[in-house]
Amino acid sequence: MGQVALIESVRYLSQCADCGSEMECIGVQALVGQRLEWDIGYHCSVCDDALYECGPGGSCIPDDLRRRLLAEHGEARLVLSDPLASPALVMKVLRAELGGDLAQAKGILQQIRAGMFAGTMPEMTLLVHRLRAAGVKAEAERPQRADEASVCRQPATDHGF
Repeated sequence: MGQVALIESVRYLSQCADCGSEMECIGVQALVGQRLEWDIGYHCSVCDDALYECGPGGSCIPDDLRRRLLAEHGEARLVLSDPLASPALVMKVLRAELGGDLAQAKGILQQIRAGMFAGTMPEMTLLVHRLRAAGVKAEAERPQRADEASVCRQPATDHGF
């Protein structure tokens, strides 16, 4: 089984902590195999200061990077393809992946059914893989934004997870 990657990235400008010049930053969130990973790279062309931060599987993506990715790419939603999917099974997967108690998992399930549970495409695709592995039909989709001309529905494919 090969590594499957789903990557979203964003470029943005920031101020160099050393010299105060404007510098380019690149942030990435990726689904690699069955893990979410993130990284941020900074490089100042004036003073040559550089920094690379990363968070391998399990570490939380920095809020600023997550907000930038959502602003750049839009939210992806988790959709249960089978409206009669077992609530207990879905909540079991949600608790295993997102933590929290039974009441929180029930609240998230209600958000999913209302079309209100969203995140980055890598985050939602990982949940889709986990749900499918448990026998629940699900997909991640990104509603089309007004400024996009092509269809943005991106179903997660089953790669043997």
